[in-house]
Amino acid sequence: MERRKTYISVDVEAALIRGRQYIIEIGAVKWLPDGTTETFTQLIQPYKFKKLNYHIQKLTGITTEELLTAPSFKEAFYKFKRWCKGDYVFLTFGEFDRKVFEEELARNYVNREFLYPLIDFQQKYMIEYELKEQPSLGGLMAQLGLELNTQHRALADAESLLRIFQTVGGEKLIEKQKTNEFVLLLTNFKQLETTFDLMISYSFCRIERGNVVMDDMKTIREQLPFELYEEERITNDGETQIAYITTIKPSVNAQQFLQQIVGQASGRIIITRTGLRSISRILRLHHCTMPKTEVMSLMHLINDEEAVGKFNIVDETTHAYEAKISRLLHKFEGPIIDEFNKRALLPKQPVEV
Repeated sequence: MERRKTYISVDVEAALIRGRQYIIEIGAVKWLPDGTTETFTQLIQPYKFKKLNYHIQKLTGITTEELLTAPSFKEAFYKFKRWCKGDYVFLTFGEFDRKVFEEELARNYVNREFLYPLIDFQQKYMIEYELKEQPSLGGLMAQLGLELNTQHRALADAESLLRIFQTVGGEKLIEKQKTNEFVLLLTNFKQLETTFDLMISYSFCRIERGNVVMDDMKTIREQLPFELYEEERITNDGETQIAYITTIKPSVNAQQFLQQIVGQASGRIIITRTGLRSISRILRLHHCTMPKTEVMSLMHLINDEEAVGKFNIVDETTHAYEAKISRLLHKFEGPIIDEFNKRALLPKQPVEV
């Protein structure tokens, strides 16, 4: 089957300057449908730049003198944009490049739509092979038997990413993981006087014809007893310290509820308030592990702490809470659908005649 998409593997090098990450180099490789490739590389002088950190100089080989004669981010960006041209899909290896690029564009008042669709191929690879630890670019190159170019230079890393993508059949892997389904997983875990108040709510949803459709929603609330006790511990200095340990008794109902979610979450995107890390304690307590899949957070999607707070359960009945979540999903379906499009997740839907 003939490939029609142009893929651009992109990597950026950045330096921490005045407490913020600034892009100092862009490297990219364009893989055209006819199989040919083109490359782009550009050093960038950060705003009000004076001197490059010694560690970054040693890591990348980029010098202060080179950056002082480099163009500004805006100049370099528009040069990069002209080079990209046409219909393309960006590939990165990890979340860092997208995050830094988005911050840099926002700082320079430049529209970010140019960046999308953008696919984090490290995440796609981890999902496909059910990896718990993030592989490094160099480690993956070695594992696949590919010759490694100089690392920590943008163009070399972009070239390595494209070679990995080609070797493992990246396009098929991306197509395989496309989905219009997601589960909104919300939890509250609050310590009271004698128990922990646990709330777990899920909504199985899909994106269809530009709308979010909810197929199923359930919520449980459990009170988990806990005990607090003291334990003596010896420090490395030989001193005795008292540690206070809390042991929480898991809930059988909550465990069964979580297992039901886990069983149906495979192949779906998981959306939580602030990421899976925030509910990892609940999962560990009930011996449950979520399948490897892409995760989105409402905080990133909505970017409004007050709005995200509305997804919390307050003094309301389960029925009232579920009705509220349904309304909120409808209200914020736009950002959810936008993120699916930014990540090129949605499969092509058949056109009705």
